[in-house]
Amino acid sequence: MNAVPTPPLWVTSAGTMDAIAAVDPEVAAGAFVSDHAIALGGRPGAITGRSWASCARFESDATSGAIGADVRVAMYDPERWRHTPAEEQRDSLGAMARFGDVARRHGYVCMITPHPGLLSVKGSTLARDADETEEAAYERSGITEAGARAADIVETQAQRLQDRPDAYRGLVSATAARARAANPSVLVLSGLSTSPGFPATPQMLLDAWASVADVADGHYLSLAKGRYTEVMAAFLRSALGSDR
Repeated sequence: MNAVPTPPLWVTSAGTMDAIAAVDPEVAAGAFVSDHAIALGGRPGAITGRSWASCARFESDATSGAIGADVRVAMYDPERWRHTPAEEQRDSLGAMARFGDVARRHGYVCMITPHPGLLSVKGSTLARDADETEEAAYERSGITEAGARAADIVETQAQRLQDRPDAYRGLVSATAARARAANPSVLVLSGLSTSPGFPATPQMLLDAWASVADVADGHYLSLAKGRYTEVMAAFLRSALGSDR
């Protein structure tokens, strides 16, 4: 069984790490050449992870031997999109439990990152009320607790609130408390994005990051289709400087 990485964690794709390294090699080395960094797709100096949007595909890959021997972390990213099968979107709790079972059986550290959009899936067992936001339903629904019971690491995808640090902290702290109540050993990440529906600034990311410094064990970093790399690099420069 792979050991669970220790926080603070930086998680993102190897492509995002490479893009940041092209802008600022020093800050990329400081963040990602580390046993606190998980590179989805694999990158020298970081823990190797791989991401699946489909539990069914993960089950197939795990049983057929299609996963590289270097992969330590298996991540499930269920969302309301074409990459996640409709039946998994409608029964996200069951799909997360299945993913966690398969990951444990094959010795992977399991990470689950459910998106708030799952609460708007037609026919879902977790459908939000008409007067609820997706984030409010996300907090209430039990999706975080289910993810935490199935995984070693769970993410709250709160990035759409990152321009409002109080709201961002509210969602992350509430879901983190629920996750840890369900699984006291789970590590909790929060999402930070350069464009979660609006362009981010380095200060915006820094304020959101700082607002949960006492709550989150790390962060999932997302670039908007490879754009705004300089914004993420500048944020990391400040965040790493604060850590020193």
